[in-house]
Amino acid sequence: MRYSVFETAWGWVGLAGHSARISFLVLPLPSPEAVVTQIIEKTGPDLVRDQGLFVSVTEKVEGYFAGTVVEDWGIQVDFSLYPEFTRRVLQQVSCIPYGQTRTYSDIARAVGQPGAARAVGQALKRNLCPLIIPCHRVVARHGFGGFTAPGGVELKKRLLEMERATAR
Repeated sequence: MRYSVFETAWGWVGLAGHSARISFLVLPLPSPEAVVTQIIEKTGPDLVRDQGLFVSVTEKVEGYFAGTVVEDWGIQVDFSLYPEFTRRVLQQVSCIPYGQTRTYSDIARAVGQPGAARAVGQALKRNLCPLIIPCHRVVARHGFGGFTAPGGVELKKRLLEMERATAR
């Protein structure tokens, strides 16, 4: 697997994948070393650094964290890494427009499993490509819900606030 690490306005971000499919995205961390550690934890140590990997996605991620609206990331996610239910949830979440949110229950109904809101939350915990699959846009009916990325719910709030402000 190949990976790249780059700096954004919010911190260091990493991407990993094969050819035209992204497998993993690390949300902003304070150092490139912390990003590489996260990538290794999720993908294993057999990595090749390739700063030319996913150049257009890198530019879009940099723009996103600078406040640019990104509607289409222009990359396919490697969904083969997920079980069937998780894949359906993540594909549904991929369709949530920039600056908008859906509830866990909304997603459960959309994938044909009404009443499976908690299972949707568990599926979202498995998301290896946040932003590309915007799991931060899925919220609880009364509140934000959870967010397992480094920075937790506070990062989720910041992402949603930035999107709401720039989507206007």
